[in-house]
Amino acid sequence: MGSRQIQESGCLEEWKVNNMKEGIGTPLLSPTYPGPPYHYLDAKLFLALFNPPEESLQALLPEPLRPSQMPLAGMMFGEQPCKEAGTFMEAGMLIQCLFDNPETKEEEVGVYFAYNYVNTDVAQAAGREIWGYPRKRADISLDWKGDTITGTAKRDGVTLLKATCTLDEEGEWIDSGPNINLKMIPSVTGKGYDMAMLTAAYLTYDIKTGRSGEVEVEFQNGPQDDFSKVQVESNMIGLYFDCDITVPAGKNVGQIKL
Repeated sequence: MGSRQIQESGCLEEWKVNNMKEGIGTPLLSPTYPGPPYHYLDAKLFLALFNPPEESLQALLPEPLRPSQMPLAGMMFGEQPCKEAGTFMEAGMLIQCLFDNPETKEEEVGVYFAYNYVNTDVAQAAGREIWGYPRKRADISLDWKGDTITGTAKRDGVTLLKATCTLDEEGEWIDSGPNINLKMIPSVTGKGYDMAMLTAAYLTYDIKTGRSGEVEVEFQNGPQDDFSKVQVESNMIGLYFDCDITVPAGKNVGQIKL
């Protein structure tokens, strides 16, 4: 390699290192993801809502979160074409909850992510490390047969989550408040946590089309996934949306002692 090539190569490596140091998390020199906001364009979102028994909800919510007046939970399956993190599939189980907003000093309704799954390392790392989404890796699918949509999340050979809906009506978006997550970082000492914060992210949705219908939900435990605290009193409704989603930077809305 000639001196000119070495010089050019050295400049290139210096440029790479300088730009890599702009990463917001570990690893510093080869960041996995950029900072928020994140933009999902032409996302496909399937929500399968159900009513749990009122007495079962608190077991799914870390204090100081509280169940809302109407017991409501749901499965979520999505195809998320993200400009910043690449396209990924997502699934989860969400619980409607109440929390105290420290800025407004008022009680608000939010949606707590009790379980969350994705199928790429970028989506997993970004979601957990920035906002605190409890993400694990899973095989996730959205399948169509005519007007019937089925969402599944499989892990360790087990179908953990499954919802099926025949979409025969128009569907309207339901504003359920911000996404609420528990962002936990275990202490390097092996005792306690360096961080245990409740976060809130006020996502915005540009709904293009919406459909709805009767829904059926199924879930079961896997070797590393416990759904024993989840109960279903009645199925509510299935909702499908074509939409654009913006996930902004979040806010810390409370500390948790574990």
